[in-house]
Amino acid sequence: MSTKLVKGTAVVSLEDGTKLGTVDTVYLDPARQEIVGFSFHQGGLFKGRTSGLVDVSDVHAFGTDAVTITSATAVRSELAIADRCDALMNLEDLLKRKVLTQGGTFVGQVVSVRFGQDSYKLTGIEVSPGHFKDHRVIPSEQVAQIGTELVLVDDAVCAGPLANPEARQVHTEPRLVRVA
Repeated sequence: MSTKLVKGTAVVSLEDGTKLGTVDTVYLDPARQEIVGFSFHQGGLFKGRTSGLVDVSDVHAFGTDAVTITSATAVRSELAIADRCDALMNLEDLLKRKVLTQGGTFVGQVVSVRFGQDSYKLTGIEVSPGHFKDHRVIPSEQVAQIGTELVLVDDAVCAGPLANPEARQVHTEPRLVRVA
């Protein structure tokens, strides 16, 4: 199963079947290597505003077309966003970030982030070494540090096999991928 969570994905309340808005920012805790929540945007492009923070524990499902939450009561206030997100990273900031081995070898740039089916823990990052080259998935165990500018991985990554053929597809937008 593969789903994606990107800016613009609909957020729907199961309680009353209303669209609450669209995903604005997905938050990653780089120390725990875990998706912890997202904020969503309500309204039009210019008149819209960020409506609140949803913790991943309040998500019912990440579907192919929408994120469903049990009810609007799961939404935290705008103040919660400022208070909780200082140590967190916008997932979009991780995408396209350069990846280096701890020994200083360039591996590529992050094109997607993978997390487990039943958790929001990072299971791997998909890295592209450049145009017309095969992508590789680096397992989370080999991700040493997610820094403010770079992602550092174990030196063994350079000797590792390429990703499966599904991961070799060229992606047109940054995405967060959930895999089984």
